[in-house]
Amino acid sequence: TDVQVVVLHKEEGAGLGFSIAGGVDQNKPVTVHKVFPHGIAAQEGTIQQGDTVLSINGSCLRGSFHCEALRILRKARLPAQAIVVLQKGGAGEHPAHGGPSPSLALPSTATAKQGRGTAELNGTVTVELNKDSSGLGFSLEGGKGSSQGDRPITVKKPGDEILEVQGRSMLGMMRLEAWKWIRTLPAGPVTLVIRKNPRT
Repeated sequence: TDVQVVVLHKEEGAGLGFSIAGGVDQNKPVTVHKVFPHGIAAQEGTIQQGDTVLSINGSCLRGSFHCEALRILRKARLPAQAIVVLQKGGAGEHPAHGGPSPSLALPSTATAKQGRGTAELNGTVTVELNKDSSGLGFSLEGGKGSSQGDRPITVKKPGDEILEVQGRSMLGMMRLEAWKWIRTLPAGPVTLVIRKNPRT
């Protein structure tokens, strides 16, 4: 499979010229559903129906819900340039979780360079996410004293365990404590150490 980076130069407020389908809630990767004949994507020519959309303007769509992917696509209308990272060539046949790939099945706003510097060790993965005003883009569950008892803090959907956030251990922490810590972090890159859910 071939990963391509496409830069679309457009007017501020203009759409990218394609619609999307899929998302983890639909058990499909986010793909290009339709390229509009007179839109900016059709004029540029690289983006084709069926391509898997990995990120738009640095926001990772891998593992995102359909509604989150739509929000990221709409947000890309604002600037005069859109950077779209695509996977060409039958990528849509693979499950959304992507097997052993280091890119996490998180509904996250990970940067497009997510794979760079990602280390996998003893089943754990280190990943850098980009924090914006809406947080890191995923919900927490579990934690010390949770309704299910003392449990590790995990990502709500795939169940990946969060071991560290920005160098601080999450072990033995209550969910509210973890959430408050994440809230205090400044916008920008945030490094997480995560243990993948063996069931995914």
